Amino acid sequence: MNVNKIPVEKRHSEIFSELYNKYFPKLYKYTLYKVGDSNAAEDLVSEVFEKVLVKYNTYNQQKGSFSTWLFTIANNIITNYYKKNSRKVDPVDLGKVESTYHLEDLVIDRELKKLLLNAITCLDERQRNIIALKFGACLTNRQIAQVMNLTESNAGTILYRSLRQLKDILKEQGVVY
Repeated sequence: MNVNKIPVEKRHSEIFSELYNKYFPKLYKYTLYKVGDSNAAEDLVSEVFEKVLVKYNTYNQQKGSFSTWLFTIANNIITNYYKKNSRKVDPVDLGKVESTYHLEDLVIDRELKKLLLNAITCLDERQRNIIALKFGACLTNRQIAQVMNLTESNAGTILYRSLRQLKDILKEQGVVY
């Protein structure tokens, strides 16, 4: 099939659909990790894609990868969300579990997640962002570095130190692992 014979609107629609399908899961996980509310996360990710549609012509691949641009938009939208809602600490609601665990396992899992939440809130904003990008959005250190405007080495070092600090905090709380 000759791509040039497909109407421009249809090509743009297909491209956007592909981008949406590729990036929605990562953006959603990252946003959910940052805001802790699935409804808010869905709304915020929708806002990200709305902004992508409107501002697509401003994307410059020489300034960074498309995923970096997307996560920068997401980060800005999340920051605005917290400003509008007057929230200082981003709550990571790790308590939402959808599984077939037994009740006892769910209770233990929920308690461990609460301890992890408390430990994460002890970290500074940059550390929480890097952890969210790594484990919430499943980005590589290189992608994290681009989003956070750091060197790849620096992003890896901050992630390593943040995880060590989390481990120390959890030890202080009596969590054995």
